[in-house]
Amino acid sequence: MNFKKAYNNLTIIFSAIILTAYLPGKAQSCYELVWSDEFNYTGLPDSTNWTHEVGGSGWGNNELQYYTEKRTENARVEDGKLIIEAREESYQGSDYTSARLITYPSGNYWQYGKIEARMKLPYGQGIWPAFWMLGRNFFEGTGWPACGEIDIMEMIGGGEGRDDKVHGTIHWDNNGHAQYGGSKQLSEGIFADAFHVFSIEWDDTEIRWFLDGVQYHIVDITPSHMTELHQQFFLILNIAVGGNWPGNPNASTVFPQTMEIDYIRVYQQDVTPEIQGDTLVVAGSKSLTYSVVESDSLSYNWIIPEEAVLLDGQGTHEITVDWGCDTGTVVCELTTECQEYVLTRKVGITDMKITGKEIVDESEAGLQYSVADTREATYSWIFPDGIAVNSNPDSNSINIDWIDKDGVIKLSVDNLCGTDSALKQIYVLRQLPFPDPTQPHLIPGAISSTHYDYGGEGVAYHDNDAANQGPGPRQEEGVDTEYNDGGENVGWILTGEWLEYTVEVEESKTYDVEIRVASPNNSGKLSLSFNGTNVSGDISVPSTGAWDNFASIYVKDIQINDNDTILRVDIVNGGFNMGQLLFADSIPTTHVRDIENKNDLFIYPTVASTAIFVENITREHNYSVSDLTGRIVKNGTLSPGSFIPVDDLTQGIYFLILDDSENLIVSGKFYKVE
Repeated sequence: MNFKKAYNNLTIIFSAIILTAYLPGKAQSCYELVWSDEFNYTGLPDSTNWTHEVGGSGWGNNELQYYTEKRTENARVEDGKLIIEAREESYQGSDYTSARLITYPSGNYWQYGKIEARMKLPYGQGIWPAFWMLGRNFFEGTGWPACGEIDIMEMIGGGEGRDDKVHGTIHWDNNGHAQYGGSKQLSEGIFADAFHVFSIEWDDTEIRWFLDGVQYHIVDITPSHMTELHQQFFLILNIAVGGNWPGNPNASTVFPQTMEIDYIRVYQQDVTPEIQGDTLVVAGSKSLTYSVVESDSLSYNWIIPEEAVLLDGQGTHEITVDWGCDTGTVVCELTTECQEYVLTRKVGITDMKITGKEIVDESEAGLQYSVADTREATYSWIFPDGIAVNSNPDSNSINIDWIDKDGVIKLSVDNLCGTDSALKQIYVLRQLPFPDPTQPHLIPGAISSTHYDYGGEGVAYHDNDAANQGPGPRQEEGVDTEYNDGGENVGWILTGEWLEYTVEVEESKTYDVEIRVASPNNSGKLSLSFNGTNVSGDISVPSTGAWDNFASIYVKDIQINDNDTILRVDIVNGGFNMGQLLFADSIPTTHVRDIENKNDLFIYPTVASTAIFVENITREHNYSVSDLTGRIVKNGTLSPGSFIPVDDLTQGIYFLILDDSENLIVSGKFYKVE
């Protein structure tokens, strides 16, 4: 799924919007630092902050690069800086590689604040660096531009007026793509010569753009059609190569090109900083870390419980602690540019748990299992017969070779705080329920499409491409997954693929099914089977308008028996994305909220007693009539010039739904009178 972002139309007609340009920024209360990446480490970008977006599909702009995943040639941290590098090389069908990093899956997204980065930019024809944001609901069921976009800095390389000019722009949906932007040109030199600070200040009334602390652009975001700009946004860093706006590289373009990022910082007003770290720990745990935001301008004084030991970090933003035996509180006396804080984080005691793979291959070797490392501890592991132990058994972490059947790992620990114990059930890989091998999906109930069974390719699923085209859950498996529609979905669905789910059916009866789908075409089809019996026939997937525009399709009265244990979804024709499946005794088919309303079709009379007519239809349609609860009360076939009898309906409001073979169409509602 790639959002569509068109830059070739830089003119927008504004209605009912007042844009204020180049006025001094209004008085602000003090900004507190709430998040940063100072890049004071080495290697790949911190995965707790950044996720790689991957692919080479053009990204809606006819771009030429392939964004790679966890490849240091394209994204790395060295010498205190994040380096994003665009290279000229053949890779996955593209002639260029680069990297695109986002903060979305990590939970780092914000509404309002001051957001800044100190960067040195690349240069050259066709080079397009960007530091920008998208609304978090881009991954949660809302497409672009309705998710909103704030470009903090973009530059298109290529000489005078390009390598020395940056742009700040917003994008939103105002009955179509709307945008407004400003730019700033250096008085001398280009942005590849030295580091500069690019920032915005964003509140509930306006967004202001700054270059090296000097404001150069402002926009009023109070109009009612700009609600997209009043939500949580996540950060994006990337270098694109080529595309509609910059044009493609030419003989003058030098590779590789790098964007160097010294730091990225997010500040907010009236926000109290928080201590980060575990709130539940095993008694006597060693080497726990607690931290607050990092900045050279802040001062830190840490206080820990008497039984705990502070190992390292006093006076810095992060400490390392050996915990005691009881609950307690971590305190940080934090002094900022705004004020002094006494921050606290309560820490409780939890049971010891064994971590490691729960589902293993038959006779799998080199498995690692561990528990929290605790003070003054001795460890006694107990395994099923036949297990080979490859490491010191008196340790909190142990390496073993498994056997050919299920079994239980047990552990007893004597430490500073007394005796503790833990156990873990291990299953040999076969078809098992996900995410809990002991608990099938319940029917009636909801099933996430990404919660297909354990078992792998050919056992629990078949996917035509072994690579997972995320970002999405279960990246170690072959099914293509995404975060979307308020949760997760299976994407890039192809003909012949299938997924299986272990289920437990409450009773034998007929159930209704709601399936969430998204597709820009109407070619998709799927079917549902239980224990090998097709119970649904082919279910058509209508066009919903876009890959990320999810809608519901409904299947009524499917017979499912209480001895059915395996649900299988077969892809008859691909070309769609699939989200949640909901099985219920009866589902109100609320198509109305999900489907297109064609304005050129209308019902008359709108207050009817015996019949209704639909104008402007040119061929035969299937129709259905639903009441306010979404329940279908009648259906049939409607031809041009014919009518639909409604004298059999009780008094009330109803919706007429037509199927035009491409989209479901709500032609309108009517009121039935006696």
